[in-house]
Amino acid sequence: MQEQQVYQEIYYDKSLLKIWKKLNNGCFIGTLGYSLENAKTLMILLKSFEEQYGEIIDIEAAKEELALYQERGKLFIYFNQDMIPVSMNGIIYDEDNVSVDFKKADGTIPKILYFYGLSTVPTFRGNGACSELVNFAIKYAMFNNFDLVYARTDLKNSNSEHIMQKAGLKICQYDGMIIAEWVKVTETQGDYRLHLWLPLKEGLDLLPKGDARFADFNTREIQTGQTRVRTLYENRQKVC
Repeated sequence: MQEQQVYQEIYYDKSLLKIWKKLNNGCFIGTLGYSLENAKTLMILLKSFEEQYGEIIDIEAAKEELALYQERGKLFIYFNQDMIPVSMNGIIYDEDNVSVDFKKADGTIPKILYFYGLSTVPTFRGNGACSELVNFAIKYAMFNNFDLVYARTDLKNSNSEHIMQKAGLKICQYDGMIIAEWVKVTETQGDYRLHLWLPLKEGLDLLPKGDARFADFNTREIQTGQTRVRTLYENRQKVC
């Protein structure tokens, strides 16, 4: 089967577990569908978010996220040589971005693939699993006629920003500044995030949305005096 056919078959596949690619290092990339056992697997992979943000990941949260992938995306899994799941990249179709507005020159709505959940268990980090999953998802998007892919990560000290950039994604900017977003993680905790994107076709552009924050590209500090940027943004919105 040709490569394009494989990625198109993945789009429609609803298997509980299916392996799609064997890597040169003896590891594998596959997909997981919705089941209680797969939710338990996902819960283990999501535990890294507890470590980073203080989120509590339980089986109900894992079931809810797995259902989201089943209904609106895919859950790509990296299996080690012993077929143990060690890394994930969960993707969602056409997820609204609250701070970045992606535009097509012809005025139609772009078909978007969003990297929603990217993580690796602590014992397997540094082995390139996330990079393999990101590149696999980009090919999946290309062969299934998506217009662009985008991801969200921490504004500062991101664990995944360099992985995304190595795969070709660029930081979303406007007038030389990073388009940032404030994210409330828990009732008492939150932080700023940035967005990265990779257009897969010609005629794509982006604008900040009304609630976007802006950060200096070099220092990553949120800018409080943003009158010039806001005025430019409002003027361009009138033209568009």
